[in-house]
Amino acid sequence: SEIVSAPDLIRSMKRHRISRALVRITPENLDSDVTLSNAKLLAACRKNRALIPCPVMVPATAGDLEPEWKLAANFIRAGAGAVTIRPAADGWMIADWLSDPLFKVLQDRRLPLVCLQRMVPFDALAKLAQRFPRLPIILAECGYRDQRILLPLLEAFATIHLSIGNNYVVHGGLEQIAARVGATRLIFGTHFPVSEPATAIGYLM
Repeated sequence: SEIVSAPDLIRSMKRHRISRALVRITPENLDSDVTLSNAKLLAACRKNRALIPCPVMVPATAGDLEPEWKLAANFIRAGAGAVTIRPAADGWMIADWLSDPLFKVLQDRRLPLVCLQRMVPFDALAKLAQRFPRLPIILAECGYRDQRILLPLLEAFATIHLSIGNNYVVHGGLEQIAARVGATRLIFGTHFPVSEPATAIGYLM
């Protein structure tokens, strides 16, 4: 796990001619206070307009956080381009009786949800897309062995998009997805700092 400051990120973006980037809190295993971390993320993005915040959403079921609708409204007001979830890391799980109010708020506001495959397994993601058919979902951190699942998943749920980057290096994979569901379902991503941005750029080119 590597900690990267906003200036470090900006320097890497300039080096690779990336004008704007969606950024989130990472590494999550070093983060124990999601409220404080979200506040720091939003503050860093306010100072650097090239950075678009992707804060963490958590269900307000324990009464220790603001209601989901207020949290989402605050994030949108702060310029969030999407939000992400870390169920296990933040002490909750995806279940209709627990987390549906959170996802309903996101769907009503059309606020995209970033799901990392290692945190939101494919079966949970599919059930989520079924229950909330108008919720835009961005799936990230998929590997080269996931193609057999990705293709039918993207065909079954038009609201799911794939972010490339990290270890998604399937030979002809992007072309295959574009032919099956269209290139608009693909989103460029680098997964920096775990991966060097040039890797994703080279793969796309």
